[in-house]
Amino acid sequence: MNGAGKGGALDLSTGEIAVFGVGGVSDHGIVDMNWKNFAPRLGISYQVTPKTVVRAGYGWSYALGTFGSIFGHNVTQNLPVLAIQDVNRPNDFSGVFTLAQGPNPPEFPKPGSNGRFRLPDGVSGKARPNPLRLPRVEAYNVTVQHQLMESVTVEAGYVGNVGRHSFTGDGPSFNVNAPAFVPGVADSSIRKPFFQKYGWTQGIDYYCNCATTKYDSLQTKIEKRFSHGYGVIGHYTLSRGVQDHDDGYSFLYNRPLGRGVNDFDRTHIFVVAQNFDVPFGRGRAFGSQMGKPVDVILGGWSLNAITTVYSGLPFNPSFDNPDPSKFIRPNAGPGGRPDRGTGDPYAPDRGRNQWIAKGLGGPFLVPANNAFGNYGVNQLRGPRLFQQDLSVFKNFKPTERIQIQIRAEAFNVFNHTNLGMPNSNVTSSDAGKINGLAAAGGEDALGLMRRMQFGFRFVF
Repeated sequence: MNGAGKGGALDLSTGEIAVFGVGGVSDHGIVDMNWKNFAPRLGISYQVTPKTVVRAGYGWSYALGTFGSIFGHNVTQNLPVLAIQDVNRPNDFSGVFTLAQGPNPPEFPKPGSNGRFRLPDGVSGKARPNPLRLPRVEAYNVTVQHQLMESVTVEAGYVGNVGRHSFTGDGPSFNVNAPAFVPGVADSSIRKPFFQKYGWTQGIDYYCNCATTKYDSLQTKIEKRFSHGYGVIGHYTLSRGVQDHDDGYSFLYNRPLGRGVNDFDRTHIFVVAQNFDVPFGRGRAFGSQMGKPVDVILGGWSLNAITTVYSGLPFNPSFDNPDPSKFIRPNAGPGGRPDRGTGDPYAPDRGRNQWIAKGLGGPFLVPANNAFGNYGVNQLRGPRLFQQDLSVFKNFKPTERIQIQIRAEAFNVFNHTNLGMPNSNVTSSDAGKINGLAAAGGEDALGLMRRMQFGFRFVF
């Protein structure tokens, strides 16, 4: 239930929690809302010839800022409503607490007459900028559509958008108190920006809505509307989606190093869907006068097929630091980012046994002392995905009032093996190996091994 004292906002300029509705703090908190969210729309359509049309559009849209970037988490999961504390055992041979006793309850500080109190060290906090920024998308497109024949049309267009004030990575926040990169300083607390100001060693989730995204694509389509027993629609998309990633330090301290294609980006996407009525049987081009017994067996067959081809998903190479005591940098150790070297990063015979080059040297180098690895985000690509789905239908009417349909459907009918992502750690003994299949069901059941299902429908 809403009310005074039931929400708290962290003010990074003072290090204090402002308690809603207490003292001089408004019931709405300390953050101002930006009411100047202009959202223009423009659409144009022009018929060049009787068979050719050009369409263009441009518009802004705003998001609600889910998961706390506008309200929610950053108000209701701060003191004095909620505290998250780390409880550690005093030594390796002691427990933290017994189940009968439980942990010591956190101390909830009391706000002063001004409705504020200093956030204690060790208690995580959530903050947002002032004024609030609503995530915005600027979308634009230009498309040309042309009719080739009576039932056949083709389209080609540029479709893109830019996201402003969006999440970092998959969002919604990043740690604004992550340790900075200071050569030669091993103590991570000293390298935390808010340790210097307020003595905080804990992480601070910053819901800033301060990243950007960009999407550009060429989208083409050919469509034959269903006629004379056949219909097909085919799509090809050439695209690139870029965003600001957050790996714990790059967005805060080296933003260009964390900018790259989306984790789900696929450069090429090709999909064709076809429907075909076998032209044999009652009411069709051939054998329309055949008797019912023969039509029950030979007539009324239909085929549907969907062909899907995707290019591979992106991933990052990594390495294990060969000498952890030698390198003092945020990306040292497992999962570190190498430097870009020379040569092809992919194996000569790219396959499940070796997808990328193995070991340090050549395309993957150890960064210099006290330096970030400069290999860009998501520069490498995994295996492509191919799938052919097929369904067979049989419709017949034993009587005028009864209709029966039997159907058989096969997903990945050729049982094509769609490989998963390779081991990206170039210093691992399994470097470059692929030990699994594409994530089953991750994209509308794409990537599964062959599945078959059968159905029967009776209408009366």
